[in-house]
Amino acid sequence: MKDFKPDSKYLKISIYAGATVLVTAVALMLLYLTGGVWAKLWAVFMAILKPLIVGVVLCYLLLPIVNWFEKLFTKGGPKSWARLVAVILTYVLILLAILILLALIILTMYKSFSAISIEGIKSFFLSLSKDVSGFEQLIKDLMKGIGLPVDKLPGIFGSLVSGIAGFFSLLLFGVIFSVYFLLDGQRIGTYLRRVFTAFAGQKNNEDLTLFLDDVDQVFSGYIRGQFLDAIIVAVITSAGLSIVGVPSAIVVGIFTGLGNLIPYFGPVVGYVATAIVCIPGGNWKEMIIGFVMIAVLMFVDGNIINPRLLSNSIEVHALLVIAALLGGGVIGGLVGMIVAVPIAALLKLQLDRYLEKKEKKEKKEE
Repeated sequence: MKDFKPDSKYLKISIYAGATVLVTAVALMLLYLTGGVWAKLWAVFMAILKPLIVGVVLCYLLLPIVNWFEKLFTKGGPKSWARLVAVILTYVLILLAILILLALIILTMYKSFSAISIEGIKSFFLSLSKDVSGFEQLIKDLMKGIGLPVDKLPGIFGSLVSGIAGFFSLLLFGVIFSVYFLLDGQRIGTYLRRVFTAFAGQKNNEDLTLFLDDVDQVFSGYIRGQFLDAIIVAVITSAGLSIVGVPSAIVVGIFTGLGNLIPYFGPVVGYVATAIVCIPGGNWKEMIIGFVMIAVLMFVDGNIINPRLLSNSIEVHALLVIAALLGGGVIGGLVGMIVAVPIAALLKLQLDRYLEKKEKKEKKEE
């Protein structure tokens, strides 16, 4: 034992391993003791990140419109006010479009429900008031059937109100972020590129720029394809329902086209809108024929028109579009279907770039 000398190599490894275990244990203990602080920091981070993402998305969608207005205002030369006026005008037009859509909804519902007589409404509520207890029991049975305890109804209502308020708050701050991005986006982008280049190097900055260009190409093509598809669906649906005799067919067609911006959501909007304008007036025949017509049109659009438009816009095969929609729906539901096609197109584009580089490298080696 007197001649025993520890190997310096294994001694260093043991010291490093022990120090790693000790540091990890201390870090875990600190995380455990300060868990509330980290939870608050995470909540603050998410509170900032969510409207920031909304702002970036809104900026990306509205940037082409703002740039078009700015070019229109600066044809005679640079003007300091052009960008600000372009942003304001863009949001004013969007607000007007929303107000027009709301007015169409209100007008359509007013025309539809005006067909119901006042006496009929009175008799309905009178008959309902005679059996209030039975109606209350029906509501309770329905809530129990879907697993909602009756005593938690105020809490459910409060959560619903809180969720709606949170949505509008998120949208408001997202709009504020988007305005700043639209006004000063170029300077912000230049600064972020400088920071990234300083930490990651010029080569990585060039690779990132190329990747972001690919993302822009794919997503802008997807958005163009979806909007063109929405216009086609709106025109075809309006014409078809007008021929059938559905009331307010043009309004129903417009909302069906807008709903079709979200994959597979257009038919739902079309059916609901058709029912709203047909049921009050007793247009049962027109409603049924309208349902069949919308189903046929949506089948043709979902399997032929939409895949073709998207394949032309983002240069992918129609089969890849259909496969991406199906896979995205399984993985992420409605949100998955919305982003599945551009993500699939982006992955294909990156694969094509990789294959090109590999083929060029092989040719050089030959």
